[in-house]
Amino acid sequence: MKVNEAAAAQFQRPAHQSSYIAGGFVPGINPRNGFRFRQGQEIFLSKLAGALERGENNSLGVFVPGYGKTITALSAFAVAHSLGIARKLVVFVPRGNLRDQYADPRELSKVFFNIGAPSFSFCVADSEQVFIKNLDTTIIVTTYQYASGRGGHKALLQFCQTAPAMFIFDEVHHLSDDGLWASKIQQFPCACSVALSGTPMRSDNKTLFGVPFETRPDGEQYYVSLHEVTMRDAHAEGKILKHVKAHIVDYKLKMVNADTGQVVEMSLSKLAELAKNKNDVDAFLARKKLRFHEVYLESLLRPAFDCFSEKRDTRLKDSTAAEHRSGFRNHQMLIIAMSNRHAAAILDFVKARFPQFISARIGQDIPAPEREKMLAYYRAGKIDVMVQVDMIGEGTDIKPISVIVKADLVRAYSKTMQQVFRGMRYYDGFGEEENLCDIYAANDSEVVRTLEWITSEEQLGIKLQQERKMEEGTVRSLPAESMWELTEVQHRDMQTHSLELFPDYARLSADRDMLRNRDTLNSDGHIIDISRQEHHLRQECAAMASRLVHILKSMGQNVEISTIHAEAKRQLSKSQEELSIIELTRKRKWLERCIDAKRIL
Repeated sequence: MKVNEAAAAQFQRPAHQSSYIAGGFVPGINPRNGFRFRQGQEIFLSKLAGALERGENNSLGVFVPGYGKTITALSAFAVAHSLGIARKLVVFVPRGNLRDQYADPRELSKVFFNIGAPSFSFCVADSEQVFIKNLDTTIIVTTYQYASGRGGHKALLQFCQTAPAMFIFDEVHHLSDDGLWASKIQQFPCACSVALSGTPMRSDNKTLFGVPFETRPDGEQYYVSLHEVTMRDAHAEGKILKHVKAHIVDYKLKMVNADTGQVVEMSLSKLAELAKNKNDVDAFLARKKLRFHEVYLESLLRPAFDCFSEKRDTRLKDSTAAEHRSGFRNHQMLIIAMSNRHAAAILDFVKARFPQFISARIGQDIPAPEREKMLAYYRAGKIDVMVQVDMIGEGTDIKPISVIVKADLVRAYSKTMQQVFRGMRYYDGFGEEENLCDIYAANDSEVVRTLEWITSEEQLGIKLQQERKMEEGTVRSLPAESMWELTEVQHRDMQTHSLELFPDYARLSADRDMLRNRDTLNSDGHIIDISRQEHHLRQECAAMASRLVHILKSMGQNVEISTIHAEAKRQLSKSQEELSIIELTRKRKWLERCIDAKRIL
């Protein structure tokens, strides 16, 4: 988005305002009442102040859900207001529940007081009359839909013309550059903007509105964030995200040829692997109504409910009388269905098989008042299990959710991440061990790579946390067990296997230097097992290749892991099995460069 020059020219920066001073001072921010920003928030606001001073008026902040985008957005306005760049704020959100997050008067007052900002007036964009009567309001919270409607667009245009305005685009991945929302918002005068998202990309690979991009020599465009807080960063910081266990359920299909009577048994994962087009598998399963079949539901839901029951029983047993008096909350489950009919079938199955839990469903086929009532009950902990079809998304903060069942067909990285994050926010009411989200999905849904990514980010974050504590001299031992479980179900018989993902990716640089040395002894006189080091290097290269494929696919590129290994073989003139430690190290460096560049070099 281009900043409106006329709007930017309406102000004169006060002479007494100085540029951002490195080392802690951020214009407009003076924390009090014991308030402290999280590390990533502080870095972003510091960089934002510097960017605004340099005349860079469009910025992107990438924050993992649960990190505090609301506080960051409001603080960003305090910075722009202090610098004289913006006098008003318009917050655009894609959903009404997100609008309400910004529109709680007590919370808004608390935020601005704690960060040391002036008092501001605000209103929610629910009618044109609000703007006509109160054009001197400082902060408007609205939705993309309202801003695009005839009445809302006219009112917001009038509001933005009264003074230089800052725009906050919350969950900007909803806002494509060529969409109706963007075309309408483009017409509003804007002095500066901040786009925020945990996943700033779209499954259709369209460019986002209001997001800075750079074009690489290969012609590809990549977003440029002012600062990014990743899952790894959040895990390293602690008490922001839950730990994760992912359970992938596979099972066999028995298919009979109607003409010949031939019987073929094949697992869904094998069927998906052999299919030329993954949509063919979806069409086949939909045609056979497999996802409505009791065997399918039993295979996917039974282990999830066994886990859920154990969590709730443990929670009840370990809770104290004081907890019950102060508002006891137990674990909750979220089931994501692929359609309203599918959700209804799942709810019938749950009520029949697991009547001990209070369950309900919400979807577009249920009247809005009843949906809102059910969601309110679920938020309050009065419903144990909710079956839903894309109704509980960004902004729905129900932290006791700790079991998620993905029974839908969503494969896109950004959408899957938003779904999974509904159960990944850390809940202070649970102990450290209870802050664990178990995710169940069928192997025909191709979410394995996304779940691998989530698991690896957690492991790397924990390693970073250990290293920081070691530097501070307060290191504590953390469990080394894998957070990944692969579960195979064949005719209701479940076998569990554990494996560690990306075990060597986060090696210390000292370990990597050691791998380059082929001597039999290191400086401490310990024996180096060359075969073991070679094995570790091969595993590391395989893990990094898998990660590169995941990154490229999340950007819309149809790349298989065989393509990565083939390119490495071309560069090194050898297959991976033939590579020495030195050559494997060269391959690893090449993969690191590819991951950093987000393309095959």
